[in-house]
Amino acid sequence: GVTEVTIRNRYKELAKNLDITVYKWGHLKVKKRDDNIYHIKLEHEDDLYHLNLLLDEGDMVRSLTERREASQSDRIRKERGKKQKMRLTIDVKNVEYQSFGQRLRCHGVIAVGERDQGSHHTLILEPGDDFEIGKSNWLSHHKKRLKEASEPIVTAVAVAIESDSIVIAELRTYGLRELKTLNRAGSGKSTGGEELKEFYLRTVKQLVDVHIKGAIMVVVGPGFLKEDFVEVGKNEAPEIFSGCVIENSGQGGMSGIHEAIGKGRLPKAVAQIKIQEEMANIEKLKESISKDMGTYGKLQVEKAIEAGAVESLLILSEETRNEQGRKLLSLAEQNRTEIIEISSHHHGGEMLSGLGNVAAILRYR
Repeated sequence: GVTEVTIRNRYKELAKNLDITVYKWGHLKVKKRDDNIYHIKLEHEDDLYHLNLLLDEGDMVRSLTERREASQSDRIRKERGKKQKMRLTIDVKNVEYQSFGQRLRCHGVIAVGERDQGSHHTLILEPGDDFEIGKSNWLSHHKKRLKEASEPIVTAVAVAIESDSIVIAELRTYGLRELKTLNRAGSGKSTGGEELKEFYLRTVKQLVDVHIKGAIMVVVGPGFLKEDFVEVGKNEAPEIFSGCVIENSGQGGMSGIHEAIGKGRLPKAVAQIKIQEEMANIEKLKESISKDMGTYGKLQVEKAIEAGAVESLLILSEETRNEQGRKLLSLAEQNRTEIIEISSHHHGGEMLSGLGNVAAILRYR
């Protein structure tokens, strides 16, 4: 007879009494151990993207891992030692992560462990793992990222419709990637090519294969082709087309998908995907620059912030890891300037990278 809401409220009450910070009920689970240590459990592949941006050189990470026994040898041959499970704390030296990857490699030196202190070791972290991160100083953008990472995962599959080709792409929290491009065989029945409906049916079958459970379907493109495609989809695969969103774009392909996202008009369910907010801000930046109400490049942006002229600071996420980027973040916070981190894994991030990784939307010229 106990409701879920009652359980959640009781859990929050207990957490408060124990001085544990518990963020929103989402994917990445975060608990505060003390001022400098957080316990984290990875629940989803997207958590690895956030973890990659959280970890800095000099951080301490404690996790259960496997380490091979010291090599044993005799006069005849050498044998590799067996792997043993143990809990180690490593002093982080560098991190390896590939966008849309399923694991993250954290390289460092063993600081605390059963043995081999001072030796190099690599932690391989993936969804399902839990561990502790210790920092000498958790900056405000670190804590902001923890909160964002704990929010529920929303994914979408975007389909860009044209008469001769259809592009299927995946929208994730931080980026956009092309999954498949299908080309229509021939140009019509008169030339012995594939009829449009047959092309649509073939595409729907591909979508059933690549569809991500719980993902929202977004269909974009010029003209009325997308409505015809959705009608075929609802007849053939109603389970994935039932909540389908249709958005007009002036072009097809990946460019059309970027255009539809950049407009920022997709429904609230899709708007939770941060990429839409980021793309909309990049479009706002482009407009501001064209009106001489925007600037870019570290030196120009720093001067504008110091003058109190910056309304919003746009900074590539990777820049938050270096000294110059953090200096800009600190300046922006002091001047109560809005800070918008932009992922490098979509078209908007590529554009910001071309502007020197940082830009600003101004209050005045």
